[in-house]
Amino acid sequence: MVNTATELLEVKGLHGGYGRIPVLHGIDLAVGSGEIVGVLGHNGMGKSTLLKTIIGLLPAKSGSIRFDGQDIGKLSAHERARRGLGYVPQGRGVFPKLSVRDNLRMAFQEVGGDDENATIERVLDSFPQVRRLIDREGGALSGGEQQLLALARAMMGDPWLLLLDEPTEGIQPSIIEEMEQTLTGLQADRGLSILLVEQNFEFIHALADRVLVLERGRITAEISGADLQQKGRVEEFLGFGAARTTGRMTVARTPPKASPAAATQPAGAPAAAVFDAPLRHPSGERRDPGARLPEAERMPLRPAPPPSRSAVPAGARPATSSTFSPATAKATTMSVKRPTLGQMREMSERLRLSMSDSDLAEYLAVMEPYMEAYDRLAAAPDFLPEVKYPRSPGYRPDASENPLNAWYYKTDIKGAADGPLRGKRIVLKDTVCLAGVPMMNGSSIMEGYVPEIDATIVTRMLDAGATIVGKSHCEYLCLSGGSHTNATGPVHNPYKHGYMAGGSSSGSAVLVATGEVDMAIAGDQGGSIRIPSSNCGTYGMKPTHGLVPYTGVMPVEQTIDHVGPLTANVADNALLLEVLAGEDGLDPRQYKPRTYRYTEALGKGVQGLRIGILREGFGRPESEADVDEKVRAAAERYRELGARVEEISIPDHLLVPDYWTAITVEGLQDMMMHGNTSGTNHRGLFLPSMVDHFANWENRADELSSSLKTCMFLGEYFQTRYRGRFYGKAQNLMRRATLRYKEAFRAYDLLLLPTLPMKAQEIPPPDAALALYVQRAFEMVGNTAPFNSSGFPAMSLPCGMSEGLPVGMMLVGKNYDEMTIYRAAHAFEQLGDWRAM
Repeated sequence: MVNTATELLEVKGLHGGYGRIPVLHGIDLAVGSGEIVGVLGHNGMGKSTLLKTIIGLLPAKSGSIRFDGQDIGKLSAHERARRGLGYVPQGRGVFPKLSVRDNLRMAFQEVGGDDENATIERVLDSFPQVRRLIDREGGALSGGEQQLLALARAMMGDPWLLLLDEPTEGIQPSIIEEMEQTLTGLQADRGLSILLVEQNFEFIHALADRVLVLERGRITAEISGADLQQKGRVEEFLGFGAARTTGRMTVARTPPKASPAAATQPAGAPAAAVFDAPLRHPSGERRDPGARLPEAERMPLRPAPPPSRSAVPAGARPATSSTFSPATAKATTMSVKRPTLGQMREMSERLRLSMSDSDLAEYLAVMEPYMEAYDRLAAAPDFLPEVKYPRSPGYRPDASENPLNAWYYKTDIKGAADGPLRGKRIVLKDTVCLAGVPMMNGSSIMEGYVPEIDATIVTRMLDAGATIVGKSHCEYLCLSGGSHTNATGPVHNPYKHGYMAGGSSSGSAVLVATGEVDMAIAGDQGGSIRIPSSNCGTYGMKPTHGLVPYTGVMPVEQTIDHVGPLTANVADNALLLEVLAGEDGLDPRQYKPRTYRYTEALGKGVQGLRIGILREGFGRPESEADVDEKVRAAAERYRELGARVEEISIPDHLLVPDYWTAITVEGLQDMMMHGNTSGTNHRGLFLPSMVDHFANWENRADELSSSLKTCMFLGEYFQTRYRGRFYGKAQNLMRRATLRYKEAFRAYDLLLLPTLPMKAQEIPPPDAALALYVQRAFEMVGNTAPFNSSGFPAMSLPCGMSEGLPVGMMLVGKNYDEMTIYRAAHAFEQLGDWRAM
């Protein structure tokens, strides 16, 4: 029976989202036979949600989805695929442990006469680069090679319509060009239709017959094929923002390919009418959804090879990765979008201005020369650090490889052939940028973000010969000292399942404690290196504020941001800090840091050291007696080793958590939330891609963790109702408290106290009351947070076990005196197995 439908895909009034969180709001779109339609939008606008809803991975709340004239809204994703829908997800979804051939085999569908091997051969004819990789494991491929494999795998079902979700993300330009040629050939040779969602306008421009603009879950504009040829019209639409580009963009393009339906329309027919003719295959005959093309029509596509690269001598490492070279990319020529009169009116009201529309129009005219400055800024290429070492994106391990939920991604990124970290396997807290590897910072909001740079400390470790073996899970945007807030589920204590690993660097501590890695990078705003170290029995150093550059690490608040080493022993900790420490010229937190050869402190003993036991660190309302006892017993061991050990009182220590609270909640709201992770009023490295991705939190705020929401309520209230005066007062009082600590350091070399007043607590159940959930996030920071606000270096080291859980002791030193901390920590470590103490 011949179907008389006029569109291959027709979506009307589509509403959808994630659970109770709406994302799509009345989407209407259509794709004709042989047509390529691009959907352009920033991160978080609903692009991926749209494709997932069309393919059936997410349910539609309302509206209709018709494919080849039939309603498929109630069909499963598998049934939709069998009817001719293909789907390539964001992140590619390649099976890392399977070979390329087995990845293709997994996608085989018996929808025609070809058997599995014949289908693979047919697909490989269109993907010659994939053929060359046929026996390699999926996880060993580069990001670009994985994307080509994902496309090839989608073609195993011989789809009529291919749904592509951001295929250029993190891909080198040569592979992007190959994808363009491949997709254009599949459209021409097999009649393939494509619905493509992207941020990369250049890629869409090269392929699409028309482009839809998606903003906040709504189609807000359509750029016709004719408009795509006109620079002015493109700029009018794409003031929409700094779309991602691949470096070859010019606005002029060849005339769009007419879809079979559009070919019957008179010149100048409106875009909405291009589907009025019956659908036909390029041959003129209509395809049956269950039928394959005749053999003669299966023309193999052989894309031109990518541009040749200069040969690299055997054994030599390229100076930069071909996958990531931001410094060489050119900017797309486009203008920023001008504010409408309505937007000017909204800003006027928000700024408490009383202006008429004519006043606003006059201001708009006056603003135009300054808007042109933004045009030039948008057109200029960015200036980002180069990525030195090649890598593949790795893979996300399943539960069998990740029983404690400590891993986010596994990688195998090798650094220099030799150096002080040669042979060391290092995991990064998932706040640290690792180019080409996804980052989620424990949150659903950031999931899907792929940074284009390596953090300064990543480059330093790779230069020192390290191997980066992955990213570790952390807490939701780092706002928890408990390990129960990660969007993927809790991270479990390696000594007692169901108990806290500690946050926010939860996964880093677990992976070191279990021996899966040698070293880890962790971050610390209120104790997030030391809390999980105490809970998991590892050694965690929060260095002096600014000693280790924070460049390329996702921040919370600049005056409390720290990043440092977490290891299984003191020697490795000192070694790693030697590599990490020092100025990089890009981090405003740094003010002429002083660095040393920290490993030279090892083995020097503690004879003559003056250690002050900080009275206010013990016997707190939240303290557990067994913890206090273990730490006091450890202090006595120092006396036996020849140190002078005395109790000291600093009453301000009990007040500092109040100051830290105001600084943290107001500072994070100003910088991380409203400032979209970067804020203003400082120099250094900015990551516009991170800003763009994170900015969508306002559309998905319901997904934020309860601990973060609590901080946001507090920060927003005190910033707006009290104008930020308490933030300033807290910083003033923090200066006084810092002086009190400095006075103590005139008489003592180190302060000693429990890292945490308590052992690891039980992970709250999924249905825990809000009060318990938030309590478990912040109840343990009384001793750790003061040294974030004051900036003094502080290290947690294990000093015993109680009730099957580790207990941590904290040593605090003068600014830039990590040497003395390592000296004392190493002497205690040499006393024997801390588990038996």
